[in-house]
Amino acid sequence: MARRTFGLSVFLGLLGLLVLLGNSWSVTAAPAKFDVRQHISSSTSYAAGKSIEYGNGEVVSTPEGCVPIHMNLVARHGSRRPTKKRIKELEEFADRLRVLSAEAAKNQNETTSLPPLWIKEWKSPWSDKQIGGELLPKGEEELYDLAQRYKLRYPEIFSEPYHPDVYPIIATQVGRSSASSVAFGMGMFAGQGTLGSGKQRAFSVVTDSKANDIHLRFHDTCMVYKESKKLQKPKVDGWQVQVYELVAKSVQGRYSLAVNSEDVSSLWLLCKNEASLLDIVDQACAMFTAEEIELLEWADDLEMHHLKGYGDMLNYRMGVPLLDDVVKTMDRAMAADQSKKVVEKAKLRFAHAETVIPFSCLLGLFLENTDIKQVQSEKPLEAPLRPPQQHLWRGALVAPFAANTALILHKCPADNGDGVKYLVQALHNEKPVIMPACNGTYFCSIETFKEHVVAPHMKRSYESLCTVEYRNQLLDNPPLMEKR
Repeated sequence: MARRTFGLSVFLGLLGLLVLLGNSWSVTAAPAKFDVRQHISSSTSYAAGKSIEYGNGEVVSTPEGCVPIHMNLVARHGSRRPTKKRIKELEEFADRLRVLSAEAAKNQNETTSLPPLWIKEWKSPWSDKQIGGELLPKGEEELYDLAQRYKLRYPEIFSEPYHPDVYPIIATQVGRSSASSVAFGMGMFAGQGTLGSGKQRAFSVVTDSKANDIHLRFHDTCMVYKESKKLQKPKVDGWQVQVYELVAKSVQGRYSLAVNSEDVSSLWLLCKNEASLLDIVDQACAMFTAEEIELLEWADDLEMHHLKGYGDMLNYRMGVPLLDDVVKTMDRAMAADQSKKVVEKAKLRFAHAETVIPFSCLLGLFLENTDIKQVQSEKPLEAPLRPPQQHLWRGALVAPFAANTALILHKCPADNGDGVKYLVQALHNEKPVIMPACNGTYFCSIETFKEHVVAPHMKRSYESLCTVEYRNQLLDNPPLMEKR
């Protein structure tokens, strides 16, 4: 089969961006309700991401007589310090900013403004950190508070005394994820022990090695995916560079700053970290207009779509071991309920954006219209719409820090009044969401969940997806790479 081409779509996308800049990118104050902290893709803090309004605002009530009996939780780690690579980039950018500031002072004229004073003396607040990437106190609080809210919301699930078989906690073998699981556990089991003023108690966290963790780090264990990502990333990077170049021209037009695409990339990185981790929005972020920030956010969301989301079915189909484990825990919970035994009440997993995003895709979350049919038929979806058009596929919604997807299993009276039935409800960042394959309802029968949500993804095993045979098929039929 012939390879798909993407050159024309890139050209048209670039042309559209140029028209957009020419027609509507005059420098204006940001809209009153615009909050940059809600527009920084997967760098968004949990509080900012959770506060983004979407959907119809419908109040979802639990069906009469239904009782929650089990939770499957898949969560991302909380807010973390920039990684070692990013710390180094920001340190180098500090030197670059001083050079740009000196040049701007020489080239300033009546049509441009002087760069803000902070640029001349800016120093990276993370320059004293040699490693980076660790969970911050803010991230600890995100997970601790999340646990407290879930505990209050589902007392039927979290009323049992702690036992590792009742509340198994699983984390990846990465410090920020395991630390997030500990913060969550402290919030969930506070008051159950004798340790300290908070009466904390010890609890276990199970991890698998990075090399073998096919449930939470499939993005790192599936070699076919890693090869596919390596092939696609240069194309996605090229699209992002086009966006950075366009924004660079706009910034140059406002200030006497000779910024290039690399400078815009670093300035955007600084903006995201300042806004998310330090609540500073009047420095790096203020260098961009609201329209430019939305465009930069879109560039990040393009990468998330093509390399982690609906842009290629392998991105999420490789997560079938996780989905299979979720179904098995539900089966065990229903069996235990029927036998009146207390076994597992919640399975609590802590991982990464590369885990939460594919899991959301497996459930069909954040889709537009009839996209679920394409997903179930293993077809890639088109990229998210370019601003100013709105789209649901946003990193700030799907995968902010501490993002979490929960599947709540409910025990309900049978429709005929004889016996019981079981319903599954999905929550994303604590908000009820509809799984499209569940016939447009918030509560999906376990039979429908298995048949229409799970089964379409089980046509291929993890092993078959991640083998050389599938890689060869991928080379013959590369994923659709288009922008809208």
